[in-house]
Amino acid sequence: MKNLLNLVAALSLSVSCATTAFAQQDNPLPLATDQLVRYGPDIEGWTVYANKTRGDCLIVSSFGPGSVQMGVAADQSVGYLGVFTTLDIGIQNGANEIFVEIGGKLYAGVVTTTTGQLKGGYSGGYILTDDPAFKRAVAKQYTMTVFPQTAGAFVVDLTGTYKAMAAGKKCLAEQAG
Repeated sequence: MKNLLNLVAALSLSVSCATTAFAQQDNPLPLATDQLVRYGPDIEGWTVYANKTRGDCLIVSSFGPGSVQMGVAADQSVGYLGVFTTLDIGIQNGANEIFVEIGGKLYAGVVTTTTGQLKGGYSGGYILTDDPAFKRAVAKQYTMTVFPQTAGAFVVDLTGTYKAMAAGKKCLAEQAG
């Protein structure tokens, strides 16, 4: 953990927590009560959903013991990346820092994590961001390490995110129009 803290201190962390944008709008995160409708065929392991309750869209992929969700608010002011796993990643409920490494670059955010309250024993949380560099990294790279340099680290396959994000953008345009 000390190595991770030293690395964090040495790097310029590029992900904005988007707390200001988040505070100025409704919560963009999907809820269990939202009506999700599959949008088109799966794309390289990713499923695109139109959220009929909120008028936005999200993409979802499963990996081994977990799942990834990504989307943007209907007004596109803030995006989110959610990672959930059944692995014991040592997080507690509440606000925690989360770190992900994509393409050799460390990104950080503050997430509201959920442990033991999700169906199937999943735990995890969301990073909210308004940083276009983070979005590009997720779209263009092939792996993401969650909690790098910790005992709870795990790798997420990002193959197909570029195409899935393009389909999500098309879905969002249709929701808006």
